[in-house]
Amino acid sequence: MLNQEMLNKLKHMKMTGLVEALEQQEQDPGYEELGFHERLNLLVDWEYSKRQHNRLQLLINQAKFQNPDACVEDINYAIDRKLDRNQILELASCNYVPHGQNVVIVGATGAGKSYIAQALGQAACRRLIPTKYIQLPDLLEELKIAKNKGPEIFTRLRKQYVKCGLLIIDEWLLFPISTEDTEILLSIFDRRRGVRPTIVVSQLEPAEWLDQIPIQLAAESITDRLSTKAHRITIKGNKSMRSI
Repeated sequence: MLNQEMLNKLKHMKMTGLVEALEQQEQDPGYEELGFHERLNLLVDWEYSKRQHNRLQLLINQAKFQNPDACVEDINYAIDRKLDRNQILELASCNYVPHGQNVVIVGATGAGKSYIAQALGQAACRRLIPTKYIQLPDLLEELKIAKNKGPEIFTRLRKQYVKCGLLIIDEWLLFPISTEDTEILLSIFDRRRGVRPTIVVSQLEPAEWLDQIPIQLAAESITDRLSTKAHRITIKGNKSMRSI
């Protein structure tokens, strides 16, 4: 019979996986045939798996995906979309992350750009990489509100985006941005360049980004930092993924 005081101590230490495993072993007589070390290994495996699962769920929640069910396994590779399956699977391995390599996803409205970006974000979370998904208008609004509250609050928030393991920005430059927006974005990407990757999701090709940014030199700098040597995914096809 399990010692309740021991179980309480395990719960106090937040080792709930170990408690669950002990209770299962207590209820199943088959475990009695195993030796001490075999049963201990099973207990440790259960606790470890539970902690990994909890950490994954926390990362997914913190990422703020619009579609938390997006996953690489469910990406539609219809012929007319002209997606490179090998490229997607390579990106899903997250080998680009430690090298700070960016990903640019381009396609028309409804092409499924956001789904692929979030699926890659999910893949990063599975590898326990802190990830953040946000649309550009929301990012700029959040940073400008922080800036109005004072330099300390703004700097702290900007640091969160600079340090994020994988930053995914959707609705990239759908509309022209202001000079203030430009300065804020440049300050983030200048610090992330070559260190931490950014996935940019846009309807526009990088060459077209220049027309959406009011300061020419800054426009060139931002475009260069995000798109030069970046992995490119261009989604073709006329069928909207929203209708599927």
